[in-house]
Amino acid sequence: MSTGFQVSTGRGLAALRRLKSRQPAPERCELCASTIPDEHQHLVDPGNRRLLCVCGACAILFDHAGITQYRRVPRDVRALTFDIDDQSWSRLSIPISLVFFFRSSVSGTVMALYPSPAGPTEASVDEETWEDLASVHPALSGLRADVEALLVKRVKASREYYIVPIDECYKLTGVIRRHWQGFLGGDAAWQRIDGFFADLKQRARPEGAGVHA
Repeated sequence: MSTGFQVSTGRGLAALRRLKSRQPAPERCELCASTIPDEHQHLVDPGNRRLLCVCGACAILFDHAGITQYRRVPRDVRALTFDIDDQSWSRLSIPISLVFFFRSSVSGTVMALYPSPAGPTEASVDEETWEDLASVHPALSGLRADVEALLVKRVKASREYYIVPIDECYKLTGVIRRHWQGFLGGDAAWQRIDGFFADLKQRARPEGAGVHA
């Protein structure tokens, strides 16, 4: 009886060790290697179009206006109250009504990124067309290069426009990459996309409202 208990305990400890070894390692700051929580800040490397996961202490070392390799991604989400009319939208030549726009400091142009059956598709936006749009909607002129984007959802009767941190756009891109099927995406993908926008709407502050800590 005693021997059986010892064998059983030994097997149990071995199983616990195997279970522990399978647990994912904690995420770490890509600059100082300190442990960071699931909700953490990001830096963007514009030259390589790469996001870095960082701790709060490292994030504050980088300012968007500074001349560094990395730029700190803001955390503020703003819901815009304007609507882009159909004629202006058609001038942008975007074949799908789910897209984000950002200005690249590397290319000096406004880029559009949207889902397609072949994966995320990227295209440059005509500068004159963008400037015409920004003249009607001044909030677009204030987009911070590389770190902020205009996120647009014009699906059926829905019209949603947000200025968001660029990492939110890449998070949405990941959702689409995992769940998009066929030419139109499929019900499962759109349920995930709708959930993403519902969460974004809940977190967003209205256009013109102050930022709260």
